[in-house]
Amino acid sequence: MATGTSPMADFHIEPEVGSSPPQSRTIPSASSTSVSVQPIPIQQSRLEERSAIAQADGLMNHNAGHTDGVFEADDDDFVAVDHDDVADSTWYFRQPTLPKPTQLDELHPFVQILSVSNADECVQVESAFPENERCSREKILYRLTKCPELSLGVFSRPRIAPHQERPKATLVAHILATRTPAPAVTDASMELPENWRHRSSTLPNASGVEPLGHQDQGSTIAIHSLAVVPEHQGKGLGKTLMKAYIQRIRDAKIADRIALLSHDHLVPFYTSLGFKNCGPSECTFGGGGWHSLILEF
Repeated sequence: MATGTSPMADFHIEPEVGSSPPQSRTIPSASSTSVSVQPIPIQQSRLEERSAIAQADGLMNHNAGHTDGVFEADDDDFVAVDHDDVADSTWYFRQPTLPKPTQLDELHPFVQILSVSNADECVQVESAFPENERCSREKILYRLTKCPELSLGVFSRPRIAPHQERPKATLVAHILATRTPAPAVTDASMELPENWRHRSSTLPNASGVEPLGHQDQGSTIAIHSLAVVPEHQGKGLGKTLMKAYIQRIRDAKIADRIALLSHDHLVPFYTSLGFKNCGPSECTFGGGGWHSLILEF
């Protein structure tokens, strides 16, 4: 679990609201003689300035030469511009910024609970581990048979054209787990019981010794494998899968905690996801040297 400058639109300066074209007006006097009053020089200067600005932008101020409803064009070649025909580029600034696609997006991943039909693919995913730390095919079959609901896989299905046949999704990462009554991962929880295919009960025996393998009554989810195929490591698949897994277990309220083992260099990865480093583990699986990490709900 993988953007130009926009042209500025032409602008048009309108006359002030309430202003009227410069016209002569008469003021009646006592002698009935009309006196013509010319526009105030300052007002005339403002009109001329507006007209000059509009012409500089290629537009003619339609009020500058308008008198008594008659349009007097200063230029016989004047062509009116319909601003409705001008492309509206403001949409560019209104659109939300889309995130850049990541390497994870290119995989078009989705998560799904695993089943025994995925056993062979799980064996391939386990190749990400050193040979002495891999989960055997028999253990994979055991865990996907006894507690498939505690597993989760990330599948990749490449995008195809509509006319192409839909390809089979490929498993690229997985989590395999069991239940244990212990508060942390133990060697017993990682073991494979004898005759597991024919035994239906996982209840503790009278000796008080922890039974091997998955225990239905356990309140701890023991993760035994978080693996990503080598060609897709470094793309955030492991973190995405673990976050999804934690959320599923928390929402389902089926356990008190999640526990796992980790080597030194991966401890920060798990603590960033909410796990607590409880120090060295007593487990000897794969040669030992593990840290015990627990996420309490």
